[in-house]
Amino acid sequence: MSMEELPEFCLERWQSLRETKARILLSESGVEPLTIEALNGIGASLSLDKVVLSYGWTRGSPSLRHAIADFLGGVSPENVLVTNGSSEANFLAVMTIVSPGDSVIIDMPNYMQVPGLLAWKRAEVFEAWRIREGQWQLPVGEIVDAVRRVKPRALFITSPNNPTGAVDWEALETIVAELRNTHTILVVDEVYRGLEIHGDLARSALRLGIEHGVPVVVTGGLSKVFGLPGLRIGWLASNINGIVEKAWSLKDYTTISPPRLSEVIATEALRDPLRSRLIARAKGIVRRNIDILRELLSGREDLLEPYWPAAGAFLLARLPWAKDTMRLAERLYEERGILIVPGECFDMPGYIRVGLGRENPSAARKEFEELLEGLEKLRGSS
Repeated sequence: MSMEELPEFCLERWQSLRETKARILLSESGVEPLTIEALNGIGASLSLDKVVLSYGWTRGSPSLRHAIADFLGGVSPENVLVTNGSSEANFLAVMTIVSPGDSVIIDMPNYMQVPGLLAWKRAEVFEAWRIREGQWQLPVGEIVDAVRRVKPRALFITSPNNPTGAVDWEALETIVAELRNTHTILVVDEVYRGLEIHGDLARSALRLGIEHGVPVVVTGGLSKVFGLPGLRIGWLASNINGIVEKAWSLKDYTTISPPRLSEVIATEALRDPLRSRLIARAKGIVRRNIDILRELLSGREDLLEPYWPAAGAFLLARLPWAKDTMRLAERLYEERGILIVPGECFDMPGYIRVGLGRENPSAARKEFEELLEGLEKLRGSS
C-alpha cells in the first residue's frame, strides 16, 4: 500500500487545524498540562540548567526504563522501549507485529490510529464493537468466538478505552485466559492506565501476560494521566522474546532516540511519591468536572445523553437530535469558537466527545455552560 492510501487520521487532523485558534478547547483527552514550576510545586526537584542536550540512549535511558518497568509492575527494564509519545509506540507495535493479509481483531469504538495503520498494512480486520447498553464493556463472548474461529495474529484493545471511558480489567483476565493456548498476541494501549476515576491503580495487562504465559505488548505514555504531553515520552513493553529489539530496529529509522531533556523530567515524574501525586491530581480534576457537568446536565438529557466514564479525561455523549455531528461540531467552532470532537472521528455519527481535563473548576463550569448554550442554539436552528 502506498503512502497515498494511508487513511486520513480524522481526529488528529480535526484538532490540529483548529485547536490553536479555538476560544474554548474541549477537544483534549488528557488533563491540563503542567509547567516545570508546577511540577516542582508538587514535589519534583527539577534543576535542568546542567542537563547536557546530547543524543540519548536510542532505546531510552536506563533510569527511565527502570521507572517505566516499575510503573508496569516490576517487569524487566530490558523489555521496555522508550518512544516519542504513545503514538510512536502504537505505530511500532503495528509495524512490528502485523504483516499484510494477517487477521486481527480490534475493539471499537477506538482511538483511530491503530485502525488506520491496520488498513494501511492491508490486514484483515474484525471489529468487536463494545456494548453500549452495558456501559461500553467489551463483548467478551464475541471476542472469544472470533479468536477461536479466526485464529488472529493479534488482538488490539484500548483499555481504559478512548472514547468511551470504559475499564476492562476483569474482561481482560477472561480474554488472557482464552489466549493461553493460542498464538494470538494481545496488544493493549494503556495510555489511560492510572486515570481510573475510582479505585486503585489497575494492574498492567503485561503482568497478566507474564502470569498466564500469554504474549502481550502494551503501550503507554505521559500525555494523558500525567499532564505532560509536551515531553513526547511514551513506551512499548512486552514479554515476547525479540519484540522490543525488533521495534527498536524500526525506531532507528524514525525518531532514533527520545529527547534527552524530556527523559530527565519523565524519570522523575514516574518515581514515587511524585507519580502518585500526579495520578491523584488527574483523578481530582476529572472527578470535579464530572460533578460540575452532572449538575449542569440535570434534567437536560434530551439535549445531551452522557455516558459517564469509569476512566479517562473525557465524556462520550449522544445527541438524540443530531445525526450529522461533524457539521454540528464545525458550526459550534465557527460560530462560537468552541472545539469538541465529533463522533464521526470514531465512526460514531450522532455522538460527541467532550474534554474533562480543565484544572480550574470555575473555568471548567463556564466552558461547560457555554457548550450547553451553544448546543441549545444549534438544536433550535437545526
